[in-house]
Amino acid sequence: MMPVGIFVLSRPCIMNLTCEDIEHLFIEHRHELTRSIYRIVRCEQAAADLAQETFVRLVNLGQSASVSYPRALLFRTATNLAIDYLRKGKYERQGGETLDAVLEMPSGAPSVERALLDKQRFQIFLQAIDTLSPRCREAFLLHRVHECSYRDIASRLSISESAVEKLIMRALLHCRTAFQRHDAE
Repeated sequence: MMPVGIFVLSRPCIMNLTCEDIEHLFIEHRHELTRSIYRIVRCEQAAADLAQETFVRLVNLGQSASVSYPRALLFRTATNLAIDYLRKGKYERQGGETLDAVLEMPSGAPSVERALLDKQRFQIFLQAIDTLSPRCREAFLLHRVHECSYRDIASRLSISESAVEKLIMRALLHCRTAFQRHDAE
């Protein structure tokens, strides 16, 4: 080993990676790898797909190659795949689809009217929740928002699971009635 400043450089450890080694390496660095890919492609789904493709490429490489720096190989492979992804995307945009064709594609975003209706319904929901009894509101919010089980809610509120079920059913019925009243108007 050779000291350089405060760092110590060591000789690379040349080894053949087993599937278990690759799996462990991937699991250990998956989140960091996905974030690194995301910074290049700016798409979460594409970053996740490319991270998986990186894993597949390394598994296929398998024991046929000697690897000195497995982590560096992982990140270099991912970076190369991300760059290929961007090149492919630019080529496809240049090679066929016109801007007009892309603009004519339906949007997944809700219309202005739908967004306004959703906002109004959400306000009705909030008003309905505010008019519930404190215990009923707490049970409902613990179950629906915080995803607590009936058992956890019963323990927290010092009541039976059956009582929790009744409180949540009461809250749901109250919300449904509020929506029906609004829709009738």
